[in-house]
Amino acid sequence: MRRIQCESCPVRAHGVICELPPETLADFRAAGATSVYRRQQVVFSEGQPIPGLYIVCSGAVKLYHSDRFGREHVIDVVLPGTAIGEVGVDPTRRMSVSAEAVAESQLLFVPNQALPSFLDRHPQAAMRMMAALSQALGRTQRKLRDLALKGAESRLAGLLLELANGVAGRPLPGYKRRELADVIGVSTETAIRLLAKLKTKGAVETQGRDIVVRDLERLRKIASHEEV
Repeated sequence: MRRIQCESCPVRAHGVICELPPETLADFRAAGATSVYRRQQVVFSEGQPIPGLYIVCSGAVKLYHSDRFGREHVIDVVLPGTAIGEVGVDPTRRMSVSAEAVAESQLLFVPNQALPSFLDRHPQAAMRMMAALSQALGRTQRKLRDLALKGAESRLAGLLLELANGVAGRPLPGYKRRELADVIGVSTETAIRLLAKLKTKGAVETQGRDIVVRDLERLRKIASHEEV
């Protein structure tokens, strides 16, 4: 996998810190380390001490919770430009979720020990970080709203739109049907049936295990209840 630099990052316009001046980006990289994760490789685990903050540079990462029977429940799938992890202000706190790469992914990690001094040196970056955390909170609230108010087909259409990130005709990373089902709050069988329905409408197609978005506008209408 070819590593992405912040200067040539395709999501630079809406990344957490990618719009900052070159000297700030250099300082941020110096404070952390960049790693490439293979598909299904665990980034961090629920219950471990909070290590620091991760920025998804490329690929995709799922956040999930494991119940007492060892079953995984996917909470979200995050895309490039997103910050994941937690800021370890309280040393007794532990990670509340686990993270795993669902496609080959590049992440930048900044440990808790280095993050405060970096933000002290770069107030602009601190403001960007606050904005990113606010956006993450808003995203969570929207997902809760959708679970309460939208039908399952609309929730699946909205999730596929998000994963496509505005690009049609490109296979989405290798999401399992069960993972899609967990995110929208339905059974795997229901997710498969809904996916077949979206295929019938010409919004998506499948190529083996891959899902390809074909019609972004139709998918958007289904997600917003403009088309049934």
